[in-house]
Amino acid sequence: MNLLSSIKSIWPSKPAEKHLTTDEQTELNNAMVELMVEMVKADFVELYAEKTALSEYLSGQLGFSKQDVARYVEAAELRTDFSISLESQTNVINNYLGSVQKVELMQHLWALAVADNEVHLLEKNLFFKAGQLLGIKKAQLDEICQSNEI
Repeated sequence: MNLLSSIKSIWPSKPAEKHLTTDEQTELNNAMVELMVEMVKADFVELYAEKTALSEYLSGQLGFSKQDVARYVEAAELRTDFSISLESQTNVINNYLGSVQKVELMQHLWALAVADNEVHLLEKNLFFKAGQLLGIKKAQLDEICQSNEI
């Protein structure tokens, strides 16, 4: 399965379980970008490959303008600098996304983790913690990891 081709499905742009207001969509976008930035920063080495993958997900697959990508990522980087937990992001995501969309989000998070062809233990821990907070079973998370191994 091509992860890049399915990224649009995690943003509820087509009829979804809920119709989101503009403010709710912005809140969801912020939470998801923050979670992705957390993954990029998880190993304390923000590599070009990971940042490029993040930008490609947001612009190429989601149709965000370069300005929107910069704005979302900059805001997410500031918020994650002071974040002590993934709960604020995962609570928002749990409010707006269904289980299928959350699994797809985790597929994209894992793609960010492997973007530099190396998975650090901290990236793996963040992946499993986020999955747990999103209510995804460990077996599903293991399957995601195995389907996109380095």
